[in-house]
Amino acid sequence: MAAIFEPVERIDKVQLDGLALLKIVKHCHESLPQMVTGSLLGLANETGVLEVTHAFPFPDSADATPSNDEAGQDFQLEMMRMLREVNVDNNCVGWYQSMYLGSYSTSSFLENQLSSIVWT
Repeated sequence: MAAIFEPVERIDKVQLDGLALLKIVKHCHESLPQMVTGSLLGLANETGVLEVTHAFPFPDSADATPSNDEAGQDFQLEMMRMLREVNVDNNCVGWYQSMYLGSYSTSSFLENQLSSIVWT
């Protein structure tokens, strides 16, 4: 039986592009006090550096229903397809989440992580 996950090289350093950082800060700042999440896109190279070159926000999940969850997943897939068409790195290398008053883990954030792992 084949392994589910391929072994990856050790990541020693993360390089975050300035534009990606500004997009994250803008998204989090404009949504306060609501917590928001998004996807980090980029590449890992052979020298142990993870390059985060782009970020995009996940849709607002205030009404958590199964149909909205599916719409959110469809949005993410469509966004990654469109980014690939314009030659933007479209490999999901992580996620970001805003934090307000110490709350750092939400069910929608964990569901997004799980669904991303299941897609691969």
